Amino acid sequence: MSLSRCKRRTLLKVIVLGDSGVGKTSLMNQYVYNRFTQQYKATIGADFVTRELQIDDKLVTLQIWDTAGQERFQSLGAAFYRGADCCVMVYDVNVSKSFESLNNWHAEFLKQVLPR
Repeated sequence: MSLSRCKRRTLLKVIVLGDSGVGKTSLMNQYVYNRFTQQYKATIGADFVTRELQIDDKLVTLQIWDTAGQERFQSLGAAFYRGADCCVMVYDVNVSKSFESLNNWHAEFLKQVLPR
């Protein structure tokens, strides 16, 4: 592919949302690094990784933000949501409350990213 065709670059900010312990970090690590660990370590605040994709003649950089699921970190949300293009909502199929919480995560995402 010629260098001129690769000059179109797009950055997409993706936020991974869901209750604590549902597997957000594991999902992100599997997608970006193709690895899985059985060790659980709670995310403090938020962390992000990047992955580059080639889509047609565009180079797309996904900036994937892994957010803490604990309520005590939700007040930090405004900074993490700022500039987000989309979200991935994650729940634990064995914990029905984590699925029920997705409505709240969705509402908070829309509240933070939609213009007022």
